[in-house]
Amino acid sequence: MKIISILNHKGGVGKTTFTGSVAQALALTGFRVLAIDNDSQHNLCSLLGVGSRSPNICDFYEARPKEASRILLRAVRKTDLHNLHTITSSKELGDSSVKDILYLKKHIEECGFERYYDYILIDNAPGIDSLQACAIHASDEIFVPTELRQFAVDGLVEMEQVIGERHPKAAQITRIIPNFYKDIKRHNTFLAVLHDLFPRRVTSTCIPLDNVFDEVVTEGKILFLHRLYSKGAAFYLKLVEELFALDEDAVWEQVSGKRREHISTQARNRLKKSAGNKDEKQQQ
Repeated sequence: MKIISILNHKGGVGKTTFTGSVAQALALTGFRVLAIDNDSQHNLCSLLGVGSRSPNICDFYEARPKEASRILLRAVRKTDLHNLHTITSSKELGDSSVKDILYLKKHIEECGFERYYDYILIDNAPGIDSLQACAIHASDEIFVPTELRQFAVDGLVEMEQVIGERHPKAAQITRIIPNFYKDIKRHNTFLAVLHDLFPRRVTSTCIPLDNVFDEVVTEGKILFLHRLYSKGAAFYLKLVEELFALDEDAVWEQVSGKRREHISTQARNRLKKSAGNKDEKQQQ
């Protein structure tokens, strides 16, 4: 099992969309995935169609040590995708909820999650405080989605320094993912700067600016089942292949097969509903 924190101390860089999309793609590819919402805005659990529930990650942090593992297990929720579970968050979540920055690490191990999951993805609020410290101490790696702007690039350098100084024994930044990319001179210039500053850690796949991400969130749909042939979905599949060293053909076969199953299931359900309506009319 590998645990990955999705982190950036700046907001609005696409962390939650990244976490949800990667979690869904991995699950559709056949991996067992747990996505943890470690953000009081609880947008990840909403994106995954679960919403804020109790017990949640806040209840876990505030639980007594003897009860924490039981609460963490009870907080796991199914999503609409087979193989994808989530732990929801709460608006009450804050740094004051954290008693020990090793709390999440200890209880993930105590729960034996490695028996159930191949990947745990942790979506974090902006910042590098106690909540984020809990996540990175529980993690093996840190993935950082970023905008291609001067402030964002400068912030990455600062963030890496802070993590190294405050938490030298915790996970460190292994991959940087350029987000909201447009093939323009300014963005390509910042890409070159990122590659110079973080050699071999910047993904060759950049996630494009695409309205499809807002559409699927607004409509409560799954990117790879409902918009598989969109530009955004294509680049996310390519990114997942790169990040997790997966075979391109195998990923496409798995995901497109799941989409066909989904379409067939929807069609059968519509036929059943239509037949049921006809029977009701005849009986009347």
